Amino acid sequence: MSSFRSLIVIPLLLTVSPLVSAAAGNPDIWLSGVAPFLRQKMFQESESDYLELFKPNSPWSKTSQHIKVFMTNGGLILRESDATLQAVFADLKRRHIALAVEAGLLSGKGPDGHTQECGVGVEGFGAPGGPDELAQRIQKNGGELAYLAMDEPLWFGHHFSGKNACKWSMERVAQDIVPRFKALRARFPSVQIGDVEPAGTPQPPDWVQEITQWTEVYRSVVGEKLSFFHCDVVWKERWQPQVAAIKRVVKSKGLRFGIIYDGGGSGAPESDELWAREAAERAHIVESSPALVPDEGIIQTWVRWPHKMLPEDQPNTMTNLALKIIGSR
Repeated sequence: MSSFRSLIVIPLLLTVSPLVSAAAGNPDIWLSGVAPFLRQKMFQESESDYLELFKPNSPWSKTSQHIKVFMTNGGLILRESDATLQAVFADLKRRHIALAVEAGLLSGKGPDGHTQECGVGVEGFGAPGGPDELAQRIQKNGGELAYLAMDEPLWFGHHFSGKNACKWSMERVAQDIVPRFKALRARFPSVQIGDVEPAGTPQPPDWVQEITQWTEVYRSVVGEKLSFFHCDVVWKERWQPQVAAIKRVVKSKGLRFGIIYDGGGSGAPESDELWAREAAERAHIVESSPALVPDEGIIQTWVRWPHKMLPEDQPNTMTNLALKIIGSR
């Protein structure tokens, strides 16, 4: 989850531009909510219907038919019991929904691989063995990891200048990823590993060029290209030109392009209704523009809203939002 995602933004209606036109395509839909452990840790809220998604008669039968990927993180994989994980993975397979995990692949270790150089407490960084532990628990409990979304390694490994910042070169960032990349590949040889980075940000001014360079450096150092590139959009005024430029770069590199559909940040008091409305409006703007429409639309929340995943026929739940976006095409 990105610190960018909590920035105050211009109200959505002010961002509508001439880019909006007839529908340009139907992206694959990914769905991601806040797992119970993280909801309790982050918001001190113990009530969660997240795990109800994975029961046979769970009320999202229509929505689930259109979900390509369900994305979670360590809050589910490392904190829930083996029995719970087995039920989750079995239900996703039954519904023909692929599993994705969002995780930080940076360790912050020095060249010796042991000394902690930087990155402690910084987003995108984690314990060196963390990704392998995630993969091990998935494998042990019958899951199949199809996608791994890296949590903004370019931004937090290269640009971030706060406490414990690394400020590494792109080459060094990619080198730090390699051991975790290899560990994931050892357990799941076909896993598709991609990147999530901010978009719509005015700084640095050459951000699109840096993303271009990063895709090339990553391929050179890691030994294969990224499988996908997802934009975590800062929904401020004139976000569209930069996102469209990033899309052109990403597609020219042969990568799948995605945009996160989220709500919040408008400055108004938050609620399930406001969050869901903003997310739906942003999805409509994106999917109505040939210059913006992605291969993958990621319906994702990392805040307390919406409070509910279910049911799909109740307004302002995550599954209802997904059904609304799908139905508006």
